[in-house]
Amino acid sequence: MEILEEPAALNQRKIKKIKSRSFQAELFTRFSIAGFALAIIAAFAYSYMASTMISRFYEREGIQATENFAQLSALALLYDSGENAKEAAFATLNFPSIKHVAIISAKNTILLDEGETNEKILSSLDQSKWLDGSARLFPSSKATWQIAAPVYTVFNDDSDPDLTLDDEIEETYLGYVVIQVDTSEVRSFQLDIFLRNLVVGLGYGFAFAIILSLTLRRLLKPMNELTSVMEETTDGAYKSTEIDPEASLEVIKIADVYNQMISKLAERDQKLRGQKDLLETEVALRTSELVQARDTALEANRHKSEFLANITHELRTPLQSILGYTEVVKEVLEDEGIFNCEKDVDKITHNADHLLSLINSILDISKIEAGKMEISNQNINIKSLLARAVDTVAPLIEKNNNELKIIADEADSEFLVDEKKLFQILLNLLSNAAKFTHEGTITLSASIRKKHLLIEVSDTGIGIDQEQQDIIFEPFRQIDGSETRQFLGTGLGLSITMHFTQLLGGKIKLDSEVGKGSCFSVSIPEKPNPETVIDEH
Repeated sequence: MEILEEPAALNQRKIKKIKSRSFQAELFTRFSIAGFALAIIAAFAYSYMASTMISRFYEREGIQATENFAQLSALALLYDSGENAKEAAFATLNFPSIKHVAIISAKNTILLDEGETNEKILSSLDQSKWLDGSARLFPSSKATWQIAAPVYTVFNDDSDPDLTLDDEIEETYLGYVVIQVDTSEVRSFQLDIFLRNLVVGLGYGFAFAIILSLTLRRLLKPMNELTSVMEETTDGAYKSTEIDPEASLEVIKIADVYNQMISKLAERDQKLRGQKDLLETEVALRTSELVQARDTALEANRHKSEFLANITHELRTPLQSILGYTEVVKEVLEDEGIFNCEKDVDKITHNADHLLSLINSILDISKIEAGKMEISNQNINIKSLLARAVDTVAPLIEKNNNELKIIADEADSEFLVDEKKLFQILLNLLSNAAKFTHEGTITLSASIRKKHLLIEVSDTGIGIDQEQQDIIFEPFRQIDGSETRQFLGTGLGLSITMHFTQLLGGKIKLDSEVGKGSCFSVSIPEKPNPETVIDEH
């Protein structure tokens, strides 16, 4: 049997509904627990206050009964006879909660002991216990209270004519009375009140839960409907909602605002979709045009490279023939003793050599752009290579009355590198310095450090401004590209130098300031990577 998986959107919607239901259940549970807790707390508080009031009521009743019994027991204590207070004792025992009464003299002698008791009678109290002369409740067990009251008598001597009402009357302590109150009725009454209050509290809690459930349902049902519509809207379908008129005013207002917002969003979305389709069409058209332009440019660049490579080969052959025949003519003229044409022949040779170097430069840049330039590494002596390069450019340096300084003491050792390309780098940098420096100083320094060849060619020439420094290494770019420029050249020397440096795995850096000269720094590792990729840009 094949089982079809539900779409991700449907699963997400189900998860949201489950979360919504769990939230409702959690909200109902929390409010219900809070309602029940408040009801129970209120029941306990009311029960505690009612129990306290009942307990105080019974205490006051017991104290009052004890004080009355004490007044009726004065004659029994005065004559040390409990018989004189039996009638009062029986009257006191008629109270339902009073189970035992006793009369104790000042000498702690029990004169009367009536009733049933499970507690030991207080029979050792002295006068110091009655500082205020009133009845007191003494600690006892939970089932019985013991209340004692002192008994005093007053002697009034009528034979003394000088005694007035304002004179102090002497009171005599006769003893005290004790009653025992059974608190079981009080405890029963308190428990009954507590249970009734608990039942009432639970009833209020259940009523609160029912009212809360109805209220939440009335509030959350339209909110859930609105939430479901919002979830469908987030999935891309703009859908308005209809809320039950019996819902709360707040929910109805929220639904109205939401419907207005959805209407505006749907209108904006429709406009955006139209703009998006138009923009996609325009982008596709422009992309197609750019692809065609790129393909055309690449094809033109390929044809240009092929043309330059072919034309340079075609030009080098006749130039080499011109150079060869010029040498032959010069030798014939010298043999025949004709010397007045020697300068003209030298001009032909010089211009042919210059043209051949230009053609070689164009051929080199074509090979570089076509990615066909190869590397051939070999161990060479750097100091010797520097000397050959200096000898080659010496005429150009002397032509502009420049002074050349060579610092190469730390380069007199073998180094693994492509000799031809390194030689071409040196020639290009020295020629460039000699061309743009007049009656100045050119410094060539070289050293080998940490398996890296470091070369610096600095001059005191015209310098290069910052704007020109950004384009100086581009092919066919010169500092002055006008037809009236002072310095001639093709603008390929520095471009070839940079590409050869990158081919050898190195880096080239320029530091220059207008009017103060330039300094080209080249760093080449001893073991360059033959597969180094050249950035044609």
